Amino acid sequence: KAREELEEGKDSLEEGKNELEEGEQELAENVSEYEDKKAEALELIADAREEIAELKMTEWYISTRTSLSGYGNIKTDAGCIEAIGNAFPIIFLTIAILISLTTITRMVEEDRGLIGTYKALGFTDSEIRRKYLIYALLACLFGGILGDLMGFVLLPNIIFIIFGVMYQIPAYSLTFNYFYGIGGIVLFIIGIAGASIVSCEAELSHMPAMLMRPKAPRNGSRVFLERITPVWSRLSFLNKVTARNLFRYKKRLFMTLFGIAGCTALLICGFTIKDTVTGLMPRQYEDTYQYDIMAVAEDNDKLLEYLEDNNAVRKYMNTLITNVKLINEEGKEETVQLIVLPDGMSMKSYIRLYNKAGDNLTLSEEDVFATINVSKVLGFEKEDMITIQNLQLELADVEITEIAMNYLGNNVYMTQAKYEELFGTFEPNGALILLRGEEEEQEAFAQELAEKDGMLSAISTSSLKEDFEPAFQIINLVVYVVIVLAAALAFVVLFTLATTNISERERELATIKVLGFFDNEVHAYVNKETLILTGLGILCGLPAGNLLGTWLMSILNLPSIYFATTIYPISYVISGVIAICFALIVNTITDRSLNKINPVEALKSVE
Repeated sequence: KAREELEEGKDSLEEGKNELEEGEQELAENVSEYEDKKAEALELIADAREEIAELKMTEWYISTRTSLSGYGNIKTDAGCIEAIGNAFPIIFLTIAILISLTTITRMVEEDRGLIGTYKALGFTDSEIRRKYLIYALLACLFGGILGDLMGFVLLPNIIFIIFGVMYQIPAYSLTFNYFYGIGGIVLFIIGIAGASIVSCEAELSHMPAMLMRPKAPRNGSRVFLERITPVWSRLSFLNKVTARNLFRYKKRLFMTLFGIAGCTALLICGFTIKDTVTGLMPRQYEDTYQYDIMAVAEDNDKLLEYLEDNNAVRKYMNTLITNVKLINEEGKEETVQLIVLPDGMSMKSYIRLYNKAGDNLTLSEEDVFATINVSKVLGFEKEDMITIQNLQLELADVEITEIAMNYLGNNVYMTQAKYEELFGTFEPNGALILLRGEEEEQEAFAQELAEKDGMLSAISTSSLKEDFEPAFQIINLVVYVVIVLAAALAFVVLFTLATTNISERERELATIKVLGFFDNEVHAYVNKETLILTGLGILCGLPAGNLLGTWLMSILNLPSIYFATTIYPISYVISGVIAICFALIVNTITDRSLNKINPVEALKSVE
């Protein structure tokens, strides 16, 4: 039995040795496999680390809502109205206050006898003063409320009607600006109420007996023109009287000159905006853009196939047309259109490149041209550095070698060689096309081309003219409002001062009637002064309006529109004629007042 157990133990030992040998062999195989896989893994890790080391840091590009063209356009249109709104109210307010001062002063002076009666009846100075002060305050208050309703409700609604045509605006809210709404009324109250107090004080300082007597006429005096003997000696008697009267009533002289000059300046300014906007179309689509169609395609080969051997096409230039961003040193950016000129081609007959001085420009191999408005918006000039970002978000710093003129939109021009140096492969995707036929035929060709397979767009310059016209409706609306208000203000100025002139000189005019002047001669005697003052006001207002219009166009800094200040000679003529016509209308109206002067009543003595 012990022998059997020994034999079994030997067998078990042999089996264990065999299992151990097999385990060692399997372990060796696994260790070898492990070493092989470990080497492969280490090699893969090393390769991955090399690839990671070659990767650039991730760059983030964040766009705000201002980068949306619609938002930017409506913002710039609102800024345009704001710029105009900041310029005109100052002049309107100044002239309106001056006319109101004249009116309230005249009212107090006309009530001179009534004030004397009040004093004689025992009314105190404060009670008499209160009557005119309350009148002035109520006039300012009701006029201010009416003006606020028109300014905060009527005009915004008219403007938003135009905005609704141009943009899809879901809703808008009318708000009241306390500073402007109440501030304007306060300015009128200060000016007019102050004038009423000053005028009352001047009359209340006299005794009742003095006030109930007619006011003595102003003393005559030698005028500067009398010192110029060769001129003065050649004037007729009535012309000499007219010259003396003009300088005798100095307040009326300066009020009329300032009022008519201001109104004429506003008219000229309004016509400057209108003429400048009207001139944008021919300057852009006749002087600058001379091609008939700009086409952009997904498949450039198909585009060339459509254009080749087409009888409607005179010639074309296959080019790259895309959008890029220009970024200045401060990080401000603006999206513009990039047009790349192929090697061996010329822009001549497609796009006229010229600078602000009117000198033609030629795009050479290393040149990069930017248009004038984007240079103003981003604040760079010729030979400055700017960053260009393409649609693949690649950045390149370039030197702007020239600033080219462009009035609608912003462009950058460069050659194929320069583009390949900056961004690599040049792949044309569009064409500038010159066509035969009339504008209607060109628009039809563009529409037909745009509907073909592989095309992205095909736009004719004639259709662009039509598309841009509604965009200027809002500016023209503001201009028409300014012109109408300026013309109305000119009428008010002339009418107020003319009636004041007649009421102040009633005894003088009655005297010349007694001396034998006929009605027509009396009319000419008075109206001549109004026409002379109107003419002098126009002569002062024309250059002032030119300066005001030039300044206003310079502050209308819209990203996509460059306003080259323009005013046609006919606009000067129209502005002057409007002022003269109002003067003639006022003279016709006041002639009736002159006819009603009764010499007996006017010259009747109080005693």
